[in-house]
Amino acid sequence: MYLIRSTIIFFLLLFSPLSTPLSLSGRVAVSGRVAVVTGATRGIGKGIALTLARSGVKCYISGTTKEGPLSLSQTVEEGKGLEGEIVACQCNHRRDEEVKALFDMVEREEGRLDLLVNNAFSLPDNFKEKGAKALFGNFWDLPVDVWDSLIDVGLRSHYVASKFAVPLMKRTREETGVTPLIVMISSFGGSSYTFNVAYGVGKAGVDRMAKDMAVELKKVGIATTSLWPGVVLTENMAKTVESGDWDEYVGISIDDAETVTFTGKAVVALAGDGEIMSKSGTIQIVAEVAEEYGFADEGGKQPPSIRSLKFLVPNYAVKGRVLPRWVRKLIPNWKLPLSVMAKGQPE
Repeated sequence: MYLIRSTIIFFLLLFSPLSTPLSLSGRVAVSGRVAVVTGATRGIGKGIALTLARSGVKCYISGTTKEGPLSLSQTVEEGKGLEGEIVACQCNHRRDEEVKALFDMVEREEGRLDLLVNNAFSLPDNFKEKGAKALFGNFWDLPVDVWDSLIDVGLRSHYVASKFAVPLMKRTREETGVTPLIVMISSFGGSSYTFNVAYGVGKAGVDRMAKDMAVELKKVGIATTSLWPGVVLTENMAKTVESGDWDEYVGISIDDAETVTFTGKAVVALAGDGEIMSKSGTIQIVAEVAEEYGFADEGGKQPPSIRSLKFLVPNYAVKGRVLPRWVRKLIPNWKLPLSVMAKGQPE
């Protein structure tokens, strides 16, 4: 069975169009720009904010926790001494008036906005108690508030933040000539079943939002893209490792996991692309952005794309077997078309 799976994947890739690196001639510096990153007290959002600050960006961050561990103040503290600056704004993304106040603050203090990263995401209420188990189950068995949590903050919140950001972004474009960018943090769950129904609907909605917003934003010179990290070692994922639930609920080799900094580097690369309008409305995969723009994860690591043979063979075709490192290096880095990914994960 493993051999059959590997063979099928091989021939799908053999006769599929392969992605090729694009020109890097349009690179521009991001230092001095202004960004908003929603949901940046922890995880991917925090990693993005700190990476932007290292690149000289003044970064406004939102979150609900003001003080203590995994809070706004902690992210601000970790950002001290970096080339840029991190400014905190306590904001509940379920409350539209608080979201508006965030962008009013940026307009009042900066008069410009170059980048919005829609990252805010809310986990179900029972996540603290159950951990990763809270995300798994048939929709008829899960509490209804799983839908509310994942859709209200994670889909609707992206729409609302974008609505309030665009007027200031339009002004930035008119006054500076810079192409502002809206990045929607999404995942392969928008294409292939992951966790549960509500999660997939939310991520598919985010991807479609980026695509449709690109149509309306084109006429005002603002770009938008949906960004897919791979499996990321956030604080919550680290707890899954510590609890011994990683193999059951995640199931991929931890060697293929990404850090939050890796996603941050992808955002910096996209924001610094002077030809970013050519990518507007598209899905970008973090590992493939790294290949295109020439950066690595922490320690020089180069995680594989979630749709590449390098990822799929070890984690699905020969699942349960540990491949020697030299064998993994021999696996071609070919990519499955997203249309094939949409058919679902291998069983």
